[in-house]
Amino acid sequence: MVVAAARMWLPLKEKGFRRLFAGQVLSDFANWLDFIAISTLIVYGWGQGPMAMALFSLCVGIPWAVIGPLASVRMGRFSGRKVLISCDLLRAAIVLAMLMANSLGFMLALVFLKMSVSSVFDPVRQRAVKRLVDAGQLAQASSLSGLSVNLTKIIGPMVGGASALWIGGSAPFAIGAGLYALSALVLMGLPEWKTEERGSAGDRGGMRQALSDMATKPLLKSGILFMGLMFALIFIYDNLFVVLAMEAGLPEKQFGLLIGVVGAGSVVGALAAGHWDGWKRSPVARMAAAGGLSGFILVLVGLSGQGWLPVSLSGWLLAGALLGISGAQAAVPFAYILQTETTDDTIAPVSAAASAIQTGSILIAPSVGAAAAAYLGAGGVFIAAGLLMTAVGWLFWGMTAGGRRSGARAGGGQEAASNRVERFAE
Repeated sequence: MVVAAARMWLPLKEKGFRRLFAGQVLSDFANWLDFIAISTLIVYGWGQGPMAMALFSLCVGIPWAVIGPLASVRMGRFSGRKVLISCDLLRAAIVLAMLMANSLGFMLALVFLKMSVSSVFDPVRQRAVKRLVDAGQLAQASSLSGLSVNLTKIIGPMVGGASALWIGGSAPFAIGAGLYALSALVLMGLPEWKTEERGSAGDRGGMRQALSDMATKPLLKSGILFMGLMFALIFIYDNLFVVLAMEAGLPEKQFGLLIGVVGAGSVVGALAAGHWDGWKRSPVARMAAAGGLSGFILVLVGLSGQGWLPVSLSGWLLAGALLGISGAQAAVPFAYILQTETTDDTIAPVSAAASAIQTGSILIAPSVGAAAAAYLGAGGVFIAAGLLMTAVGWLFWGMTAGGRRSGARAGGGQEAASNRVERFAE
């Protein structure tokens, strides 16, 4: 166990990755710092309602679905280090401009710009990981990246809310801009890298190669397909979580605690995936099992919200922790698939395209969930989404189970398992 725990941190021995990881932590922290501040300003400061929040969600999601894939290939012709630094400096300037936002339209435009820059930053960061980390440590590097996202997802909004309360409403934006600037400073120490110079035809070829890999590499295809389905189901019920908690009689303060426990579970799940990496033999099988467990928990939560199971804070907190753990147990293996099934030229466009597939459903799924809730109630939506998630998870797991077992003999489990999913997907 001690050896496994030590292996988790091995990528940090590489100086370049240490700087990249430090920059990611700072920028991830800044990403989440102003989340509550913007939501509070829109609802409480400007008196806007659900429609404004829906527009806010669109401004967050559309850049990942559109801008990221279009920009990811073209960024390969530039210095990766300079792209990362420029993205951080641009985001620092955009967040500072939010201090001057005096209308919903202006704020949403700035949110859209910030998310557009972020959708460029992340695929380039993925390419940097592939450049800086040995192939044998990619699972641990993916786990550390997931740890950063999930830990800052908990701490960022808390610090942002506390700073707004104690210092003033402008504090989250000022601190966030400073963190982006500090991240840029840290990333200046990264080694230089640059993809071979290509024209626009080469860019199109790189995207074509990325799309070809996504369509023909069984493991990559099955991982992207599975995560796309999972995110579509998540977006259906996600906005209804607070409604369900209220209908179940969970007080507002306890709901905040529940969200914190979900985040803490995500941190535990990411750490566990880095410590015990046997899932590398068949990452889709681990993702599928985690999805099946998440779906089962959602069904129980929905039944509780409908009054068909007893409501208790301890039970909801346990469910929240398990949802966080299982979510990370799917996310880390998927990040590993992206790293191992791509080349230096295709990692960025494939990563961007995968993000587009995952976030694209945010344009439709929340409306589907809201419409379904009008007929089924929030609890009914959770039950339906949970049943579908369980079915998808265990179906993918069934397709990979045989290959996973054969991997114990010849190390071919990953390929055999993904081939079974490939036949199913076709």
